[in-house]
Amino acid sequence: MNTPTRIPALILAAALCASPALAQPLTREELQQALSDRDRQITALEQRIDALERERSAGPAAAVAPPAAIPPASAAPASGPAPAGQAARDDDEAELQALSRTLVQRGVLLLPAWSVEAVPSFAYANREVQGLALAQTPEGVPTVADQRLREDQLRGALTLRAGLPWSSQIDVTVPYVWIRQARSLGDGTQTSNDGSGLGDVQLAVSHQFLREAGWRPDLIAGLSWRAPTGRDPNRVAIPALASGFGTHEFGVRLTGLKSSDPLVFVGTLSYAHDLSVSESFGTYQPGDALGIELGSVLALNPETSLTLGLSQQFRGRVLLNRQSLPGTDTVESSLLLGFDRVLTPRLLLDLSLGVGLTRDAPDYVLQLSLPYRFR
Repeated sequence: MNTPTRIPALILAAALCASPALAQPLTREELQQALSDRDRQITALEQRIDALERERSAGPAAAVAPPAAIPPASAAPASGPAPAGQAARDDDEAELQALSRTLVQRGVLLLPAWSVEAVPSFAYANREVQGLALAQTPEGVPTVADQRLREDQLRGALTLRAGLPWSSQIDVTVPYVWIRQARSLGDGTQTSNDGSGLGDVQLAVSHQFLREAGWRPDLIAGLSWRAPTGRDPNRVAIPALASGFGTHEFGVRLTGLKSSDPLVFVGTLSYAHDLSVSESFGTYQPGDALGIELGSVLALNPETSLTLGLSQQFRGRVLLNRQSLPGTDTVESSLLLGFDRVLTPRLLLDLSLGVGLTRDAPDYVLQLSLPYRFR
């Protein structure tokens, strides 16, 4: 018998149990006692019905206990399991929170107003180049020799980001760079040099103009400024060992986000312009850079997400005294893989790998970040 059919039967059984007592003449006290017993039985039946309804909503209906197993009215009803709908909503909220933390770390979602995150990060980049180069023999005679060049870079950075009113956010990044360059020639000659120092500090401000609705995606625009606080590559003996770029750079960025459960698709278009700087050899200005990033984020479970993307940057020729230098334009393309896991409600583990696809890009970049949200 199912639950809806048993409810009237249980009520009828309670009424029949009370009928023999009413068949005899009763005093006022006996009548009040009988009414109290009836109220307790009705309360117990209501508690049993509530328990059966909770069990039915949580899963397949279990066998209904006989009326004799009904607890007395004085006993508290046992609490049933949480409804399946509530559990599903809790999982959805947890999954949405984990996904949003990943999107904030990727720069495609903004923090809520007055929320603050501190992001310590560590990145290792490797680049190896092999080919012919002009070198000098021990006697000082220039000659062409086979050369293998290896560069290792370790970059630590601290980023502070804060959510602002009106769907805005501000970011400040302070890096420190350590670089090592090793050179090996075909004749067995080896040289090694290293350098370290404060990198270029960067400030960025972002604002969300559109929110996703129907076919319309989220749309975020941002402005950035990179200050030349690191060592200028044109003022050191080995430019590759410089910790900075030596120029002020201003950039704009436009990011779109569109969700298609269980995926989130993102795309970013950026443009950067470097100001010219006076050097001992003339007026120097790096070429402008155009960047394109496409990717997607997949939430595997409430705590874990994966990222797959492609990043490309096209940089124009260097200008020296307003004249472009042939062969100084570059194309950097990388395949991006990311893994994110929520360790605590405030701490996120972000692990990313960039694999170079062109000669101008590093062979690979491995980065570990630990964003911590204060509020």
